[in-house]
Amino acid sequence: MPLFLTETKFSEESLQALTHRPSDRREEAAKVIEAYGGSMQDFYWVFGDADAIFIFEAPDSTAAMSILLTLSTAGAVTSHKTTALLSNDDAMDAMKLAGSKETGYRTPRDEWRGWEDHGGEG
Repeated sequence: MPLFLTETKFSEESLQALTHRPSDRREEAAKVIEAYGGSMQDFYWVFGDADAIFIFEAPDSTAAMSILLTLSTAGAVTSHKTTALLSNDDAMDAMKLAGSKETGYRTPRDEWRGWEDHGGEG
């Protein structure tokens, strides 16, 4: 299953509530993830722009978006930033596949090679 890393920023109201009455947000987020066929892998509280990050598996991108929409629409968070994660093996497979295809793609440098010979600036 695909992996996703999400950085979450909680609303000020949520942080105030958590300060006065701590709540296991990993457990609560895991319920949502599991409802969409995924699983929580890791959950961390962090310093910086985000308050927490979590890594989860989801069956596909549609399920991942549904998970984030469900978590966001309750009003407890102000933002999510999510990154799809690929294993090193998957990245290696992608590199091999990318190197095996003839696409006809040319970089701008390739397209402009020789342009200076035709009156262009060099």
